[in-house]
Order: sequence, then C-alpha cells, then structure tokens
Amino acid sequence: MKSKTAERMSRILTLTGAISLGILAAGVARSLTAKSFDSMGGGSISSNVPVSQPKQLQQSKTIRSNSAYSQAQIDYFMEIAMGSEYNQQGAPRIRKWSGEVRVQAFGKPTSEDLRTLRTVISEINGLAGGAIQMQFLTSNPNITIHFVPELQFKSIEPAYIPVNFGFFVTRWNNQGIINRANVLVTTTGVTQKERSHLIREELTQALGLMRDSYRYADSMFYQPWTDITRFSELDKSLIRMLYLPQIRPGMTASEVMRTLSSMQANR
Repeated sequence: MKSKTAERMSRILTLTGAISLGILAAGVARSLTAKSFDSMGGGSISSNVPVSQPKQLQQSKTIRSNSAYSQAQIDYFMEIAMGSEYNQQGAPRIRKWSGEVRVQAFGKPTSEDLRTLRTVISEINGLAGGAIQMQFLTSNPNITIHFVPELQFKSIEPAYIPVNFGFFVTRWNNQGIINRANVLVTTTGVTQKERSHLIREELTQALGLMRDSYRYADSMFYQPWTDITRFSELDKSLIRMLYLPQIRPGMTASEVMRTLSSMQANR
C-alpha cells in the first residue's frame, strides 16, 4: 500500500495538456516530438483540419466596455491565459472560443459527475457574459468529456501523456479561435470530490486558460494537487477577462497588456 506521501506525490503528476494549431502537448519532465510539426509549444499539437467559422453571439450587457481590473488580477491573467503550459515556442497568444460550445459526456460518469458538469457549465455561462454559450448535449459536440479509467486515456486521445488523472486537448484555427476540445477524467484512483475538481479544472482550462501557477492555493489553476471544487474570486475574474470583447483571439502579451492597461486607466 502506498504511503500518504507517496500517494500525494503521484497525484501531483495530474496535469493538463492542450492541442492546437502548430504545437505539441507535453507533461511534467516529459516531452513529445514529431518530425511533421514545424513548431512546438506548451501543451498543444498541430491540427490542420478545416473548421467552419463559429457563429458569433451577441455580447451580454453584463460585461461593460469600460470594465477594469486590479493589477493582481491582470498579473494572474497574464500568467494563466497567455500561451499553454508546456513546450511553448514563439510568442504566446490568446486562445478562446467564440459562439456555441457544445459539451457531450462519454464513458461512465456518476450522477455527481453529471451534476458537477452542469453546474460548471452554468457558472461559466454566467461569467462569460454571453460571449459564448455552453450547452450540455447528447449529440454534435465540439467538447467531448470522457469518464474512463486512466489506462484507457491513450486509446481515446493519442496525445495523452501518462500519468494524469485529468487531461485536456484543445484545437484552434489560424485566428486563435478554439473550435474543438477533448477532456479526459479518470474514474479510478480518485475520490468523487477529486473527480469533481478535475471536471471543473479541465473544462475551465479548455476554455483557453491553459497554464498553471504556484501563486494561489485556492485557485483552480494551482499547480500542486488540490481537490477544491469552487472557483475562487480571482478565478472568476480570469474567466470574465478572457471573454471580454476587447480581448481577442490571437492577441500577443503586449497587445493584451496595452488593452487591459487602457481599460484600467479609463476606469
């Protein structure tokens, strides 16, 4: 039987991955290489599949053009939202969804898994302020979430990197608009509370908040293993900020900083 320390250390290996245009996913102390890829970057893989442009949704009035955020919120947003976690090459850019986000569950989710999924989707819709509309459906998804044992992850997602209890893969077009995502959540080796955490973390990071941090222990994006099942107030701010109309897909860090600084100055 594993000691509690050993078990905790093994769970720290639970990571997130992401797949996107021209970048390859990698995990802690691990990397993937592929001769066919021209560029490598944190948490993503090349995808040249043609995708139709998503339908644009009208921005909700709950997010105002003159909204402003504190310096701490801006700093954390820049850490989490710019680029992806592993093997980042080139200038990190904003990646985000636009329009409808259709989520479908596969595998063997528990009733609590499904309840958590619906709750997270509802919260994200409120925080995004109408910029996207997430729906929990039974067909035609552009986000698939699989509830299966970790041993099956590789067969479902070829880019999966062992050993992770939660994993996500996103793909975006050449404008930086995310158009597909694949999320994996283990049904073995974790408690129900930990699974609820993984559902929330992986789905949220698949929105475009793809990096982790050691900065805030109560954050959904905290690098070490946790089992928190609520967004912190700072997490909520990051989701709101990412889906502001002024923060556009493909923006570089300098462009984002100029935009946020201008909003802060006009507060």
